[in-house]
Amino acid sequence: MANITVSRRRFVALAFAPLAAIASRSAPQVLAGPAPNAEESERANTKASGYCPDSQEAKFLSLINSYRKSKGLSPLRLSRTLGAAAEHHSIDMARNNYFSHTLSNGTSWSQNILNHGYTASGTMGENIAAGYSSAQATFDQWRGSSVHRQNMLNSNFLAIGIGRASRSTSRYGWYWTTTFGGRFDASPSC
Repeated sequence: MANITVSRRRFVALAFAPLAAIASRSAPQVLAGPAPNAEESERANTKASGYCPDSQEAKFLSLINSYRKSKGLSPLRLSRTLGAAAEHHSIDMARNNYFSHTLSNGTSWSQNILNHGYTASGTMGENIAAGYSSAQATFDQWRGSSVHRQNMLNSNFLAIGIGRASRSTSRYGWYWTTTFGGRFDASPSC
């Protein structure tokens, strides 16, 4: 189930489901915006083999793993398939000016993960946020929410994908997605 918290320019949402109990969600409301440019279109179609985290995404990985370590949990490993799914979802939200676990074309968050080559094992999850450009602000936002913190500290998760995207003409400017899985597959090749 999705939990959405609204506080000024901050939005956060959570999706968490055992693989066998993934529920479909209705299509998001898409707010009108300009068409994507060629660079945005190319990034939106990132394949798992092309996923490479930017410096803020890498910083987020460090933040979440330090947090997990402080709670006695093992670190998450960055997955190229989960990363490509997270990046795709963030770009889609920024480009199409919406905020939802369901992508603009009606694809569920869980199907998006599978579409990017992740072979599910056990539990998968997703956190989304909007409004902040930095890893620290987004991390603090999720850490301050019990439902998002639950995903970040889930001991069944072994792998993570991290994606962020921006579009100045979108409602919230910056969009973040983290995808989680119970199995590690392969690291990004960058």
